Amino acid sequence: MATSDDGFKSKMIFDKIAEALKADGPSYVNKIKGTYAFKIKGGPDGQEGYWIINAKDGNGSVEFNGTEKPDVTLVMKDGDLVDLMTGKLNSQKAFFQGKLKVQGNMGLAMKLQEFQKTIPKAKL
Repeated sequence: MATSDDGFKSKMIFDKIAEALKADGPSYVNKIKGTYAFKIKGGPDGQEGYWIINAKDGNGSVEFNGTEKPDVTLVMKDGDLVDLMTGKLNSQKAFFQGKLKVQGNMGLAMKLQEFQKTIPKAKL
């Protein structure tokens, strides 16, 4: 398990989500009402990163190596998460190709789209 989020491609995704929560946290919390865990594989030197996004309480939060119990856990490779959140990778395709594993509340996983709207779309 990585001790720092440095070097993870997906760090910028979590930074954008943190910015969105700072700017309009109560709105996201109101729409999502849940806590996500992201297990990100294939980071720098093959390390695994772990992020918690709380969109359940207050203004919400993003925490690297958080300890909060998630409602849903998403397991992906570092680059695949970036592709998913920037619109290059379709979530259903990722799921059926085994690039995205979901453990827990599937309905909450579908609400991840709320955060996708905050991420700049990839330049094609």
